[in-house]
Amino acid sequence: MADIIIVDDEPTIQQLMAMILEGMGHRVIEQSPNGEAALNYYNSMERKPDLIIIDHRMPLLSGLDLTKEILRTNPEQRILFLSADDSVRDEVLSLGVGHFLEKPSDLKTIRKAVTDSLGPK
Repeated sequence: MADIIIVDDEPTIQQLMAMILEGMGHRVIEQSPNGEAALNYYNSMERKPDLIIIDHRMPLLSGLDLTKEILRTNPEQRILFLSADDSVRDEVLSLGVGHFLEKPSDLKTIRKAVTDSLGPK
């Protein structure tokens, strides 16, 4: 079981991802509606999550900027980027993020990406 944070400004996506992850046996420890809230929560954590699932287009701090901030302080943090904005794919992957999924993605693809993201680096 992995501890996972979901960062997405769409409550429906947060709920759907939480259902998928919990159905896989994982624990969603936080659902943040924007990058700034997620970064504040992340920085306050003593024990970091096993995985963070991040959307790109969000208010206050974009997913790309959130990813850069997290990886600046913790380059080993596992991140799964899930976004309808494919224009940032190359930049996200160049940062060392293991997986970039386009919204919408089917259940099988999401499950595989989560499993792969949690596997050996």
